[in-house]
Amino acid sequence: MTSHFGTIGLEVRDREKYAGLLRRLHGLGRAEPVGTGLTRVVWTGAGGARVELETDREGALTYALPALVPRGAPVPVRGIALAPDGTAHVELLDGPGGEMLCPLPVELTDRAELRALGRSPGGAPTEGTLRLSALAERIALHPDEAAYDAAQGDREPKFATDFLIPAGLFRPDGAGPEWAPSPHALFAGEVVATERAESELTGEVFHRIRVRTIGGIEVDVAAAGTQLPHSPVPGQWAEGAFFMTGSLGLPAPWAAEGH
Repeated sequence: MTSHFGTIGLEVRDREKYAGLLRRLHGLGRAEPVGTGLTRVVWTGAGGARVELETDREGALTYALPALVPRGAPVPVRGIALAPDGTAHVELLDGPGGEMLCPLPVELTDRAELRALGRSPGGAPTEGTLRLSALAERIALHPDEAAYDAAQGDREPKFATDFLIPAGLFRPDGAGPEWAPSPHALFAGEVVATERAESELTGEVFHRIRVRTIGGIEVDVAAAGTQLPHSPVPGQWAEGAFFMTGSLGLPAPWAAEGH
């Protein structure tokens, strides 16, 4: 199974190599303070690969987020809230001031900005726009919309050909009191743009695919070359399970303060 790091060309197979990768990214990335005693290090690479590392005042790693820099159209959102575990929760809208399409937990690449704004006199925003990206945990491509619909066969319930289900909101049977929603979703839609990228750190190939799903929402998806042995092309239909990331495009409040 491909890891989240693997979808952006940084696959590692054991703890020692994973620790080595994080040390390397920490050394190559750009560091900045993002709150009381916290430092964020951001590395960006080919194809929009992005890794965010957060450390405490002792230099211990407290957070690591692989992601894909989103480039698609921003989606209007409301109800922006940061959960205690750091996952953001939003409501995706069908247009500015429109109706809710669905709620969605998402890992933000600007969660530090949202967290800092929450401590400011004006407070954090509850509305805005979100550019979405995702890391493929499972992905399948079909020649076109009709082929995807036919591939569902007699499955019940049968999904629409463009759908987005916030799977991370569904509490599993037997989940304990420590359970919390996670940034996972199932979705399908048309592939409208593709790019083949090769990691400058590993030489591994990965694909970024823009998928247009329900309500015209665009999601930039990262998938490892091993997940998609044949390069995707626009017009195909993508379907799968994904780890959701994104950016609200928030300003850095500490920059305005001269930190």
